[in-house]
Amino acid sequence: MTELQNQKLTHFFNVLDHNGNGVLESDDFEQVGEYISDIVGHEDNSVERLDLKLRSHRLFVQILKDVDKHEAELTLDEWLKFFDEVVLNKPNDYINQSATYLFSLFDQDMDGHIDEREYLDMFKAYGLYMSVAKKAFDLLDFNGDGRISGGELVKAFEDYFLSSDEGAPGNWIFGDWRRG
Repeated sequence: MTELQNQKLTHFFNVLDHNGNGVLESDDFEQVGEYISDIVGHEDNSVERLDLKLRSHRLFVQILKDVDKHEAELTLDEWLKFFDEVVLNKPNDYINQSATYLFSLFDQDMDGHIDEREYLDMFKAYGLYMSVAKKAFDLLDFNGDGRISGGELVKAFEDYFLSSDEGAPGNWIFGDWRRG
């Protein structure tokens, strides 16, 4: 793994570590489902809110299975080792899984695209710097049609996980990775 990949993957870990305690846990993922529900206005006991929490939680369970963890937590060292030994050797599966996950959470109108509002909602839900959200969206909208398709999101994840180019547009998928 290159130093650039290490920095980006550490940033991605920190994005997912919603409570900032240095360990990925179930609550980190469920909280994202709660925040998305709050942003889009789902009622507290609604099926839609529960569905978002379950979809968020499903990613965490899948990561634990992929890493072959038996405890329901993951440290940064375990995360980086997983990427170095597994993902970077067979990146397509994980790239597609990551893109599908993000789509399932943020394509709220299920039209097959993430529009600017939905993308900004992602930044809010993950507590990312809103000051770079519009720039990030524009960089990921490769064809300039005002929305991010599944193919564009896959390309962004390819950049994020695999590119050694610091200027690759996909590096902005979770905001400015250099800010920590």
